[in-house]
Parts: sequence; C-alpha cells; structure tokens
Amino acid sequence: MTSTTKHPLPSHFILPDLLDQWPFETEPNPHQEIVDDSSHWVESYKAFSPKAQDAFNRCNFGIFASLAYPRSEGTHYRAACDLMNLFFVFDEFSDAENGDVVRQQAADIMNALRYPDKIPAGGDSILGAMTRDYWKRTLEVSSKSSAERFIRNFDEYTDAVRQEAVDRDEGRERSIDEYMKLRRGTIGVYPSFDYFLLEDDIPDEYIDHPAVASLALGAVDMTILANDVYSWNVEQCRGEDRHNLVAVAMREKGFSVQEAMDYVGTIYAGIRDKYVKEFNELPQFPEKHDKLVKDYCWHMGNWVTTNIKWSHFGERYFGKKGREILKHRTVEVMRPSVLGWVMRKSYPLIVTVKYAPREYYYIVVAFLMLLLAMLSAPSRARILGLDSPSF
Repeated sequence: MTSTTKHPLPSHFILPDLLDQWPFETEPNPHQEIVDDSSHWVESYKAFSPKAQDAFNRCNFGIFASLAYPRSEGTHYRAACDLMNLFFVFDEFSDAENGDVVRQQAADIMNALRYPDKIPAGGDSILGAMTRDYWKRTLEVSSKSSAERFIRNFDEYTDAVRQEAVDRDEGRERSIDEYMKLRRGTIGVYPSFDYFLLEDDIPDEYIDHPAVASLALGAVDMTILANDVYSWNVEQCRGEDRHNLVAVAMREKGFSVQEAMDYVGTIYAGIRDKYVKEFNELPQFPEKHDKLVKDYCWHMGNWVTTNIKWSHFGERYFGKKGREILKHRTVEVMRPSVLGWVMRKSYPLIVTVKYAPREYYYIVVAFLMLLLAMLSAPSRARILGLDSPSF
C-alpha cells in the first residue's frame, strides 16, 4: 500500500452511508440508443486493446450519463455522453504516465477545444481527435456562454491532471488541505456541470453567485469524498492510492482503514446537511433566469446521487458485487500484490524502460521470467497478485 499507517490491513471495512438523508433522485434518461451510439463512437477510435476495451465497457459509463443528464435529448444528450466517455479515456491514458506525457495529452485536448477546425500539422492524437469530433457536436447546440465557461473549466481540469502526474513523478504526498485543493480540479466535475443546461444562455454572474457557487463546491466535494471511499480498495491493491483522501487521512492522522472511512463519512455528512439547507434557501433570481438557476442547482444535487449509484451499478470499483454492497456497505479488503507495489515504487525505472529501444524490453522480460522461475508456486502467486480478488 502506498500510504503508510501503523495499522495492518483489516479483512473488511464498512462504507459510510452516503445516500442517507439525501433527497435528490431521478429516473435514468430513456434514450438508451444515444448511450449506445456514444459507446460505439469510443470503440471506433481503437484506443484500447480488446481486453482493455472490455474492461472499459464493464465500467458502464453510460449509466453515469443517463443518471446525470436525465432530461437532455438529441445532440445535447449525445454530446454529454461523449464527454463522460472522454473523461474516462483521458483518465486511463494519463493515469500511469509521467508529467511531460500528460502535459502533451492536455495540450492536445485543449487545442482541439480552442481550435476545432484546425488540425495540427503532424495530425491529431487519439485524445485530440476524439475531443475535436465531440466538441464540434457540442457546438451545434451549445450557447456561447456555456461553451466559453466549459473551455475555462476544462482547462483547469486538464492542468490539474497534469499536476497529479507531476506529483507521481516526484513521489509527493500532499496534506489533506493540499490534496483537496488539487482534487477539486482532477475530479472533473465543474466542466461536467456546464452540460446541464448546455443550450441555455446563463450569464456567469448567476453561476458565480455566492449561493450557487457554495452549492457547486459542496457537490464537488461530496463527489470527491464518495469517489475516494469507493475507489480506495482497488487503488490500494494496485499501489495507486496516493491520490485518495482515505489514504491521505490514514497517513496524516494515523487512522486505520475504518477510522479513515468514518472520518471521511463525517465530513461528508456535514457537507450534505449544508447543501440541503442552502438549496432550500436559494434566493430568488431575476424572472428570466430564476428557473434555469434552480434547475442547475437541482442537477448538481442529482449529480451527487449519480456518482454514488454509478459507483455501485458499474464494475469499476466493486466488480459484480456493487448493487449488493450498496445495501450492506461491507467491503472485503483486497490484498495488495507485491508486483503492483514494486511497479509503483519503481516508476522512474519503468518510464526509462518504456522509452528505451525494444531490446531492453526483452532483457527486462527475460530477467523477470527467470526470477519468477526461481520462486515457489505460492510465492509466484503472491507476486502476481493471483491470491487476491481482482477486477
């Protein structure tokens, strides 16, 4: 496990009940054919190997779009589905790369957003091409204010993802406050909010109004906290939990796993209660924009519900047990594989090998095969993580 703690890993832990006393609920968007079209669109770029594409599909990002944008239709809804898929493709592409590579990935994306009709002289990367294609679709229906706001927010998001990669390169371990500041960018929620009322022209002064901005921050923070308690188990098993509040709290405060889960749950409950109170006390806005602003705030509350449900309905964090875990909230701790830990600790070496001539790959693979052959069967299973539940 990346984070250090004096407590041994338990056999299981109990998740906080994040739907308790939460009033925002909706039915999924009925236009499943649009979700399917967006999924086929992702596959058409062949961004992943067949095995990786299958794993990507089992995460079921279409469920997220269906719940987050329940009232959208036509091109608006298709663009929102594409955005959700693009987020997760970028997440997969950037997650194990160094800062320089992620900086270029972010530049490719932002170039496509700012200059959708100008393909770079050397051609588009996969991320650039996907962004350009989906953004042109967005511009068919987006208001000017929504498009401009989205570009600003997405720029902050991609830069935060770049900074996360730099943190990985440097082995940086942030404090809780430092972590939350960066995580509010890497979570990618602010640009997602811009698609709620994509076609409507809502001036920045209403989105930035203190009452609305406070709700937005609350929804962002609840999304972060929920994501981190749900993803921690998979991430610690892979040795990738440095960018996770549960791990940060364990390291900084010396918590056990359950204490860290309870700590995050307590913070979450405070934010939840504040959100519900402030939502019910929203001020009146000018008649032309009052309903739009209220709809925007309702969608932010529904986004929180969406994140929780998708985390259990897809297979990204809990495999096929998600719906069951949503009810009883008890999670079996996955045992970290030694190989996963070594891979993360040896990241600078891996980056060096990655860009080395092909012959070096053969040398490294041969060495690893020889090393494994010298070990007993139980030891090999432990190193490869085959004795742990996996997804």
